[in-house]
Amino acid sequence: MLPLVTNDLLFRITGGIQLEGILNKTDEEGIKAGIKEAIKELISKINSSALILNGLHSTLYLWPKTHASTHSSKLTDDTGCRNILKYVPLEVSRFLKKTTKTGSFRFSFPKVINLQIFFEVKTHGDHNQTGIVIQRNNMSRIHFKLTLPIDVIVFATPDEPWGKLQDQFLEAVTAQLTAMDQCIQRYTKGKTVPIPQAFHFELPERTTLTTVIYPAGISDKVLEPQRKELHAELGLGDKPFFRRPMAFHLPGAEVPNDYLKNVHKYVPTPDPDKFKVALVHGFYVFYHLLQDYDNDTEWGAPYRCLQVVISWFHFQGYIESPTTFITMIQNKLMAAKDKYMHIVIGKEWLEAEQILAVLNGYNISAIIVDDETNVAKPVDLYAHFKEQGTPVVIYKSVIFSEPKAYILLGIAVNEDPSAKQVLILDTMYTGTDDLVYIIQKAVKWKGKEFWDEMEDYGLCLPQRPEGV
Repeated sequence: MLPLVTNDLLFRITGGIQLEGILNKTDEEGIKAGIKEAIKELISKINSSALILNGLHSTLYLWPKTHASTHSSKLTDDTGCRNILKYVPLEVSRFLKKTTKTGSFRFSFPKVINLQIFFEVKTHGDHNQTGIVIQRNNMSRIHFKLTLPIDVIVFATPDEPWGKLQDQFLEAVTAQLTAMDQCIQRYTKGKTVPIPQAFHFELPERTTLTTVIYPAGISDKVLEPQRKELHAELGLGDKPFFRRPMAFHLPGAEVPNDYLKNVHKYVPTPDPDKFKVALVHGFYVFYHLLQDYDNDTEWGAPYRCLQVVISWFHFQGYIESPTTFITMIQNKLMAAKDKYMHIVIGKEWLEAEQILAVLNGYNISAIIVDDETNVAKPVDLYAHFKEQGTPVVIYKSVIFSEPKAYILLGIAVNEDPSAKQVLILDTMYTGTDDLVYIIQKAVKWKGKEFWDEMEDYGLCLPQRPEGV
């Protein structure tokens, strides 16, 4: 996905840390107590000179406890931490690597510096194991070991003193180990010990990421009480922020065939002193004509709108469907009713009835507002984006007129109804997946001219399920 908008340096510390300890009892409480004691000892080891960090693809080695490094003469305690860029290569989103340099847009994103964690004294065992290993010894006690997948993020300004930052590394790894212990204590059942995993989330009006520890192999439904606690603690309301599909993808973790997400992020909003602005909540994928080698310029825009909506429900964790291709939507349509088969075969423009049928096939409910329904227009789109937060499909419904379909991503309103503006995502865009061109051509705020263009129109308003 697209990176955060920030000029900070983002230090990411990863690696498998082997946790070893002794169990005096093998019941649930005994296992929890043994793991808690082992993590306590591991934290002591973290805060010692045994801990080493290595810059990925570099010869830089750091001993955070003693502030020593293989380049100590250049990286002193008072040195600005930007100097590490001389020794450790940055990792940049592949989307930005292929983005054109032309145009007036300048993207500000975190410079990701990857550090690997390990200890000076070699530990034994397989660091790639994903479960707990228990061995009996001759003293009737049980020795266990498992690997904790550390994934720590520390943000710093380029001028942050290098010595202070190294102390923050120790604090951050310690905090994550403590959170992993809490995760194990909470979700261990009987003799089943879950492996804790770190997920990083982007929250509104924050330029850093929030890390949450979840147990592997536990469903999102079971995790909802933990998410509710986080929402209450952070005052986040009733829209989801911490479902695992919503996790932020840092460079290196991006899916190879991933599409651009949240392309409206770099488009300035109307003046907040003049407008109240409400935007789509969460994440979506930008789909448009001619993607995936489909020659759909004459008929594909409604399908692309459906792809955007379905992607939103997937990335909010409401449905499990991954990337949805047009052929998959067509199969859903034909499965809904036999009479829709000729629409698919004839590559006809989808109408409201078929749009709703496809969404229902994905267990997505929606309200259709057009001349065929009894729902009155105009719809309060500001209330929709505030309460539902889902992307809206708008389609032109004038007979014998050129059909059109777009996604609405937000609205800006004030006391003058004629001054309202809507944020349009143009699924009829046929260009390349180049961020600059997309921002110039396919996503923009429009006013009265847009409503004049649409003449009469219909709306599809997807409804968000309850729960965080």
